[in-house]
Amino acid sequence: MWTITKKIIPNILTSLNLLSGCLALVFVFRHDFEIVAYFMFFSVFFDFCDGLSARALKAYSALGVQLDSLADMVSFGVVPAAMLHQILIKLDPNILSIPILGIPLYGFPFIIAIFSALRLAKFNIDDRQHNSFLGLPTPANAIFIVSTVLAADKYTFIHDILYFDVSIILICIAMSILLVCEIPMFALKINFEENNIIRKNIIKIIFLAVSLIFIILFGFAGISLSVILYILLSVIKLLF
Repeated sequence: MWTITKKIIPNILTSLNLLSGCLALVFVFRHDFEIVAYFMFFSVFFDFCDGLSARALKAYSALGVQLDSLADMVSFGVVPAAMLHQILIKLDPNILSIPILGIPLYGFPFIIAIFSALRLAKFNIDDRQHNSFLGLPTPANAIFIVSTVLAADKYTFIHDILYFDVSIILICIAMSILLVCEIPMFALKINFEENNIIRKNIIKIIFLAVSLIFIILFGFAGISLSVILYILLSVIKLLF
């Protein structure tokens, strides 16, 4: 009985990730982005816990792997894409009336969802990504987009940059490329049983410490800066 139950626990947590993502999507279309951020936090939390519980209980399953990707697709693929879509429509309500380019521009933010799907599918079949990632993880991408949108409400200069048609398009292109690029990006798992733990995890420790400072000082903008720092440190780690 316990064997069956422990295999269900990670899937329940993954389902809660999916539920949080669905509710976040509802509030995206209601333009209540602060509530979206809360549900995004829940999605990230449940996404972390399902993997943690699967490892702790040794409750791995092929079903769990696929369910996790499907949940992530909604929470970290569709939700940030829909958020950028809503901003683009707010900036130009008559975008569909633009000759030839109207329809492509209207749906352009959803390339985030498409490349998130590619990222997740690639992860499931790529044996190179057990201890690190190739490309930006979908949760990091979603966190960056959601936190940047909320930071724009507090900082005028971020608002002026973000709330511009071209900026939305460039963000979509840049984040889509980062999702599927071959740049190795470190995972935040720390093995406390290995020798020289500080030296072997120095990049992760620096990232966590600086990110905490960013978040304390700048709030949602600090979260966005933390994702940028994550990308930069991953590149530095690759070069050195």
